[in-house]
Amino acid sequence: MSEENLDKKKSEAALREERILEFWKENKTFEKSLEQSKGKKDFIFYDGPVTANSKPVLHTMVPFSFKDVIPRYKTMRGYHVRRKGGWDTHGLPVELQIEKKLGFNSKADIENYGIAAFNKLCKDSVWEYVGAWKSFTERMGYWADQENAYVTYHNEYIESLWNVVKKINDQKLLYKDYKVVPWCPRCGTALSSHELAQGYEDVKDLSVYVKFPVKDGSASGGKVSNTYILAWTTTPWTLPGNVALAVGENIDYVKIKVTNGGKEEFYILAKTKLSMITEPYEIAEEIKGAGLVGLEYEPLFPFLKNTISEREKLKLDKAYRVHLANFVTTADGTGVVHTAVMYGQDDFELGTKVGLPKHHLVGLDGKFLPGTGFLEGRFVKDEQVAVDIIKDLAHRGLLYKKEKYEHSYPHCWRCKTPLIYYARDSWYIKMSDPRIKEKLIAENKNINWEPAHIRDGRFGEWLREIKDWAISRERYWGTPLPVWQCASCKKTEVIGSIDELKKRSGGQLPKNEKDELDLHRPYIDEVELVCSHATAGQAYGGKLIRTKEVMDVWFDSGAMPFAQDHYPFQNKEWVEGKGYPADYISEAIDQTRGWFYTLHAVGILMGRGTAFKNVICLGHLMDANGKKMSKSLGNIVDPWQMIEKYGVDTLRLWMYSVNQPGESKNFDEKTVALLHNQVFGLLYNVLAFYELYRDKNLEKIHLTPWPLSLIRRGVGEKSNILDQWILARLDELTDLSIKNLDNYKLLEPVRGIRDFIGDLSTWYLRRSRDRIKAGDNEAKATLYFVLKTLAKLMAPFAPFAAEDIWLKLKNEDDKESVHLESWPHLTPWPLSIYYKWRGVGERSLVIKNMESVRKIVTLGLEARQKTGIKVRQPLASLKVKSEKEKLTQEYLDLIKEELNVKEVVFDNSIEGEVWLDIRIDEELKAEGDYRELVRALQDMRKKNGLTPSDVISLTIETNKAGKELVQKFEADMKKTVLVSSIEFAENAGEKIKIDNLHFRIKIDK
Repeated sequence: MSEENLDKKKSEAALREERILEFWKENKTFEKSLEQSKGKKDFIFYDGPVTANSKPVLHTMVPFSFKDVIPRYKTMRGYHVRRKGGWDTHGLPVELQIEKKLGFNSKADIENYGIAAFNKLCKDSVWEYVGAWKSFTERMGYWADQENAYVTYHNEYIESLWNVVKKINDQKLLYKDYKVVPWCPRCGTALSSHELAQGYEDVKDLSVYVKFPVKDGSASGGKVSNTYILAWTTTPWTLPGNVALAVGENIDYVKIKVTNGGKEEFYILAKTKLSMITEPYEIAEEIKGAGLVGLEYEPLFPFLKNTISEREKLKLDKAYRVHLANFVTTADGTGVVHTAVMYGQDDFELGTKVGLPKHHLVGLDGKFLPGTGFLEGRFVKDEQVAVDIIKDLAHRGLLYKKEKYEHSYPHCWRCKTPLIYYARDSWYIKMSDPRIKEKLIAENKNINWEPAHIRDGRFGEWLREIKDWAISRERYWGTPLPVWQCASCKKTEVIGSIDELKKRSGGQLPKNEKDELDLHRPYIDEVELVCSHATAGQAYGGKLIRTKEVMDVWFDSGAMPFAQDHYPFQNKEWVEGKGYPADYISEAIDQTRGWFYTLHAVGILMGRGTAFKNVICLGHLMDANGKKMSKSLGNIVDPWQMIEKYGVDTLRLWMYSVNQPGESKNFDEKTVALLHNQVFGLLYNVLAFYELYRDKNLEKIHLTPWPLSLIRRGVGEKSNILDQWILARLDELTDLSIKNLDNYKLLEPVRGIRDFIGDLSTWYLRRSRDRIKAGDNEAKATLYFVLKTLAKLMAPFAPFAAEDIWLKLKNEDDKESVHLESWPHLTPWPLSIYYKWRGVGERSLVIKNMESVRKIVTLGLEARQKTGIKVRQPLASLKVKSEKEKLTQEYLDLIKEELNVKEVVFDNSIEGEVWLDIRIDEELKAEGDYRELVRALQDMRKKNGLTPSDVISLTIETNKAGKELVQKFEADMKKTVLVSSIEFAENAGEKIKIDNLHFRIKIDK
């Protein structure tokens, strides 16, 4: 399709915005906004790095819109706002994309292919969609400095990260431990707690109540044939790895007798869980949990005993017994917990405490290892595996019952594979250290969260339950963990800079195939360091080998306040001074435990306190029915289609104003279209009307932010009340915007703008049309000032339309762009007009009075509608139920004109709120007929394509009554319809019927 045809599909709003983009590009407007504010007070904004290995979608507009608005506002308020962009280039998303392209299914495939070659493809793929992202952000008016953007794979960035790790290690907070971690068998790596929090999905799993057979003679009571301990699990795949059962010390347990298939059996379970028993029973014995300790049972499966190592075999005497554990509750299950040491954190801690054997039956790929019989080589989370385990238990009489259990289960947030809890060694940062934890919680109290409940709610709860940060990943394309370990003495050392690496390696640095410095794998793995424990005679006897892990990609983004400026190797004064912390950041709510947390954590670990002072935490964008957008559901919305249909400004305003920032936003196109009409439909109609009667000479001498007559004689009784009112409303909007934007609240000012435009169009302009048409300079000057000031107020929210209006209205004394202008100041209203609103919070008197006027008008129009009398028909009077209304004549005149009544009377004796005198005498009837005739003549002018300034002559053919009507109102008709002469004669013009009067009228220009 040709560009011309493409343009035809675009709305006028979209085409207008594209013209503004060209203007910004040609004039380097963004660059000028940075340049002209240099030396002013800095407002610090951190831009979270963008992942550019996939195409932008509609929901990515949300954070960009909220990121953009505050820096624009602060720039207009006189701050210098550096807007350094960033690219998030490491991590599993990139690796998975390349694995898919190469058809790889495992880490072994990557290593066979070659880490260097694989990482090169990863590095190249990072920029696959960078053009699309740059086009997208540019098109939506997101101003960011991409020429000097930080890139997380650059050597300088990685070196800064190493410095952070070294400082963490210097505080003795970096350690390696063997723990049960959330493990992705597909990606072959552990996930940190904040990554885990992002991948939960609701699933239905098979859960089982299992009968663990108690050994004969194992309890103090002697022989216990046909006795079983009942335990429950939602992960049947862990049952082959069972090594113990856990009970609560003070929980009440019972042994009950049931008849199963004609045979008596005894079951042991918590007394409060007896409701799960499906057959008749009788309680044979009551026991405290402490009384069950040491009770032995038969293993469910032989696999562990048959494959365990000789060293772990020594611990089998502690296995297959009942132990006490404080994590046991009776909330679910039977009050007895099945314990598989290698596949649960509580289980692992209990196993370490009592000395249970530690042995894997499952490999890192999530498949059962050799020696596991019918399960060997099968993926543990396949439902058929659970089915076969359950069938096997049932066949052997060890299944009590099974059921589907719906619960939230963690999945890999990148590849969507169900995670398994798996005992694995990993590097950790000790976030639970009291020094760190207390600082994290205390510093959070100083952050202004929008919405406010996030501080002590979602974010605060996370900090109070903080887990140590699993910082390492057994992957390839990422920041290498700068930890080396001595093969001889096992000492570990952390390297904090390239210079330190060079010194410790005897001058060796990692170089790629182009002989360039490259800190990535596999080149960094080849650098061996000299152990500091080596003696002079053994200069190269002790070698330090780098641990093979890379770092959690969230560490890359969380350390950006330091790494984006290559701290401490460059820009030290800036980062240690006003460049930290950020005054403002914004992202979606899932970053509460992602970027928000890691920023906060790294800032505390670096001893600098919180990394940000203010944050807008955004709800997710959903479809119109509140469902998450996904390709599988077919509810994805193409952002480019929406942009071409409504323009970016409308979409931005919708995101700011549809609800509070922290709430999920259901994208319903009907609400977008409505907002477009309410704001830009009305606003551009006002602008078009102003341009029809525009006087540029008047604008040229309009050098101050006041309409001419207001300067000449001050705001007082002589000024038109409508001008006073709209200027008071503009001041009110300015004040509302400042107060809310200074507190990072956007919904209120955007809705305020929408309402102001409604008032401007449907009240001020509608009531001022005749004045402007008649050449009233005060009205023109007022409307000119209002439109220009409104462009400034809208500039941060709707940057394109604001610029377009500004360019249409600016004079030689204005800045070339509205985005180079200063924010509007509140005008110094005299107290008689603006009352005490600014001082004590009361509303402007003129605004209050005008509200009363409009309320009366609404009631009057409703009363007219009930009578069926058109507004063009004058009526004698309107009575308003009130004793206290003290509106001056100028307000009463508005009511009279709007309702077309001759008099307004305040009368507390009427029954309703208003009362219309609907008696129509001959005078009123004639005036009504005349107004209908004027309306018909105005319609004829439009049909004839006449401009508002075209003067016409009329030839009218009518009877005596019609002629008398015209002659009676001839002077007013000439003025209102712009008529130079009226002739009564036969003609072939248009027929017009007004009640019982007939006219044939011909217009000549």
